[in-house]
Amino acid sequence: FLNLDSGVLKETSSFVTILLHRYKIKQFTMKAAIRKSIFGGVTLFSKTQPEPNFSPSKNSNEVLVNVKSAAINPVDYKLPRFVIGPVFGLDFSGIVEEIGDNVTNFKVGDAVYGHAHGSLAEKAVSSANKIAKKTDDLTFSEAAALPVAYVTALQGLRLGKVTEGSSVLIIGASGGCGIAAIQLAKAMGAKRIIAICSGKNSQLVKETGATEVVDYTNESELQSFFATNKEIIQCVYDAATGSGHGEKYTNASMSLLLKDVGEYVQLNGSAKVWTKGVVLKNLPKHQHLILTDMNTADLEEVSLLLKKINAKPLMNIMPFTEEGLKEGFDLLKSRRAKGKIVFDI
Repeated sequence: FLNLDSGVLKETSSFVTILLHRYKIKQFTMKAAIRKSIFGGVTLFSKTQPEPNFSPSKNSNEVLVNVKSAAINPVDYKLPRFVIGPVFGLDFSGIVEEIGDNVTNFKVGDAVYGHAHGSLAEKAVSSANKIAKKTDDLTFSEAAALPVAYVTALQGLRLGKVTEGSSVLIIGASGGCGIAAIQLAKAMGAKRIIAICSGKNSQLVKETGATEVVDYTNESELQSFFATNKEIIQCVYDAATGSGHGEKYTNASMSLLLKDVGEYVQLNGSAKVWTKGVVLKNLPKHQHLILTDMNTADLEEVSLLLKKINAKPLMNIMPFTEEGLKEGFDLLKSRRAKGKIVFDI
């Protein structure tokens, strides 16, 4: 009955785990970060969260993953439990433990990274079309830092029509999304990459790829930049406006765009902007509110672009403990994190 030399599975432990899951011999538990409140803001570190139920027939287009690393994003604490589920996390990397009946592009044992609701846990289930195979040049922590921030940046810069020689302004440049946009703009061949961030992060963003830095804490410097760069920027990638602390760069940014061809791409916005952008779809011409479309091809493209310029994501790596969770989420909410916050599961 059990022929462990057949090559079906390489490791006995993985094979046994799959059998127990498939035949539901026992409900296993795992460590996980739980949304304690219905509104999602309160984090609970649990050691007894039930593992996801996975059936190859029921989860035919999905994979069960043994999570190695997971990253967090502002959406993790901004959206309520009833919208996004009880377990925190969207970004992850890990090892495929079981595959659905229709999955052909991944196999048990593959190292992967991508998107899964509830990734901040020891096990997670992901759609096979929202993951990619991890390349050997990336660690699990590095791979987990990529999905949301980097795929969003890639798709935003494409929407901004960034090509070889383009000029790009990145607002909120020292955060996870901003660093991602700087690196990918450089890899896509942008010639002028302007970063708006605090002066204390100037050297950091320059080392990442920015060619110029504007200190938003220096009001005269900020006003001078907007006054002297009218109609010369191809793409404004705004990771700051609408993020919760009163930043409003939209009107000033629109005046910087190259006439008739420049594009303004924002990650957040007011309720009015979300209504006009997502529901009514009638934002002004050349203004875009991006909604990330996570997919395998773009995850692979991100990895290739970073390799092209020999770049790695900037990370704050935290332990997956009650104390580590508190520290990580406090840093994320402070909006002072440089790069991504990643937990080693």
